Amino acid sequence: MSDFIFERGNFISLYGASGSGKTVTALQVIKDSETGLFISTNGSIYRERVKTMNISKAFFIEVGGILELLNAVMRAISMELQPIIVDDINTYYRISGKSNDLLYPLSLLKEYSKYAKVLILWQMSFNNRVSGEKFMRYFSDDILRITKTYIIGNMRRIKICITNKGVDVCR
Repeated sequence: MSDFIFERGNFISLYGASGSGKTVTALQVIKDSETGLFISTNGSIYRERVKTMNISKAFFIEVGGILELLNAVMRAISMELQPIIVDDINTYYRISGKSNDLLYPLSLLKEYSKYAKVLILWQMSFNNRVSGEKFMRYFSDDILRITKTYIIGNMRRIKICITNKGVDVCR
């Protein structure tokens, strides 16, 4: 599945409705890579999944604001971790409405994506729009939408099965 996600570049955006499988898919990418950094802007919701998916070699950071997010990204870059995953990049932008809350972390991550894989998750609003969509389109090498059963990209898709142990490709 990681090959599908990173098929068209190193800086990938993944968006979908709440409960569509964004976080578990990102955790599966970390599990497949056996290392990397998962940055959560949503607290510790992901922790139970990490236990059931048996992910042990990756790093996990929970951030509580834009400065903590920037600091976590800088530490990951200095440690040369990959992939770096941010779940969800637009959390603080949705709260503040300040474009710098997206511009700064996206710029750092885009530069790092020249050398490493970066997966960015985006929350959708209740009106099925991505808050910060113009930023997403500008920075991303590829944009994927996830439903509970498919990951859909530009002229391609893959069927997925979400289980307690992670995400598998279905036939």
